[in-house]
Amino acid sequence: MAERKRLDSNRRYDPIYKETSTVTAYTIEEDDVAFILTPKLDKDGKWNGMLQSAVATHPETILDDPTMSRLIELITLISAFIDVVQEDQYVYDTVSERRDELLEEVGYGVDDDDEEDYEVVEGTDNKVIKLTRFTKTEGSA
Repeated sequence: MAERKRLDSNRRYDPIYKETSTVTAYTIEEDDVAFILTPKLDKDGKWNGMLQSAVATHPETILDDPTMSRLIELITLISAFIDVVQEDQYVYDTVSERRDELLEEVGYGVDDDDEEDYEVVEGTDNKVIKLTRFTKTEGSA
């Protein structure tokens, strides 16, 4: 099998981990099955929160039918997860914690210095309340 060809590499600021990271694109090879997420953009070119997903394979894949079926099953589970995690805070928190553990294992620690990200809000008794885009609120938050 040929070595993967790097097509494009650039540096981008990652707001989650507050550091610059390298994003590399590569050619889909004969043994690849890729799950592709495309953010839907509004008229100003900003992500509106919606995603389109797709599956891509090499036109001359070397994967047999049982292997391809299992990989497609995994990809559809990932796709369904994206839908479920938007409505189930427990699932979001559980998977988010596991993701952070996995990233730490490979040397990408999550920036836990959140003090600057919070402000005291009236009626919270000075407790920190973390809102995500999944938090259910009344009115605007």
